[in-house]
Amino acid sequence: MKKRFHRKDVTDIMDDAARSYSEMKYNRHMEELHKLHKAAFDYAIAAGPHKWSRVHCPQRRYRPMTTNVVECINSCLKFARQLPLMTPAEFIKNMLQKWFHDRHATARSMHHRLTNAAHLMILKRVEKCSYMTVNPVDWNIFSIKHKGKQWMVNLARKTCTCNKFQMDFFPCSHTLAAARERNLDFTSLCVDYYKRETLIDAYSVPIMHVDHLSSWVMPSYIAARVVLNPKTKRQSSRPMEGRHASSSERITTQSCKRCGQPGHNSKRCSNPSMVNEGPSIIVPEEYRRRCSICHEIGHNKQTCPEKDSTVE
Repeated sequence: MKKRFHRKDVTDIMDDAARSYSEMKYNRHMEELHKLHKAAFDYAIAAGPHKWSRVHCPQRRYRPMTTNVVECINSCLKFARQLPLMTPAEFIKNMLQKWFHDRHATARSMHHRLTNAAHLMILKRVEKCSYMTVNPVDWNIFSIKHKGKQWMVNLARKTCTCNKFQMDFFPCSHTLAAARERNLDFTSLCVDYYKRETLIDAYSVPIMHVDHLSSWVMPSYIAARVVLNPKTKRQSSRPMEGRHASSSERITTQSCKRCGQPGHNSKRCSNPSMVNEGPSIIVPEEYRRRCSICHEIGHNKQTCPEKDSTVE
C-alpha cells in the first residue's frame, strides 16, 4: 500500500482498518478509505480482507502469538548464503547459539510473573481503567461504562464486547476494571504465552558446540561409505540475491527518470531527455573523445568509416 499510493493519510486509514477488533470499526474505516481514495479501497478489497484484516482472519495468524520468523532468518543469512556449504552451517549454529543464550538470560532476569512487555501493557491499561464505571450484573458478568460507551465483560468465559480479550488472549482495560472489582489477580487472566516461565522454557534448550571432525567417533560402515558430490550444472547467469515475489505481490519494472522508458535508469540512458535538465554544459573540444583511427570527434574506432580502409 505504501509503495503503490505514496500517501500517508491512505496508509493510516488502512492501518486502522487492519488493526480493528470489531466489524463496526472496520466498516467505518473502510468507508473513510472509499471516500478518500477509491483506487486504494479497490486494491485492498481485491487482495482479500482475510489476508490483512484482524477481524476477518480465519485463524490466529496475525496476532502477538506468532512472528515472521522466516523473513527474519532470511535477512540474517543474506550474506552467509553466498559462502561455501559448511560456512553457512557454522554461521547458523553460532547465530542461534547466541540468540538462545541472550534471550534465555533476558527472560531469567525478569522480576514479574509476566514478561516485561506484557507487564508494561498491563500497567498502561490499569491506569486507563481507573476512570471507568463498573456495574456488576452477575458474579462474573459486568457492565463497564466510560465516556458514554458501554461494554459487557464475562470473566468466566474470558470475553468482552470490544473483542480484544478473546482475540489477543490478553485482558483489555474493561476486563481489568471488572477484575479489580472482584480483587482478581490480573496474571490469571493471561494465557501462558505472556508469562515469564513460558519464555524461559522456550529458550531453555541450549544449542551445543560441535567438536572438530578429528574427534568424532564414527562407525566403520559409515567411514567406509564414499559420498560423491552431486552432479549439478551451474547456471550461466548470476545467482539471484533477492527473494522471489509471492503471487499476491505486484512485480514492478524499473523506469528511467530522464526519458521515462522502462528497462534502464538515468545513468545508462542514451535517449533524448523528456524533462528540463537545466542549462547544458559545453565540453571544450580538446577534452572530447576522439577516434583512435582517424582522430575525429563524434564516433569511436568501432564505427569509424575509415576502419576498413585502414585494415586493407
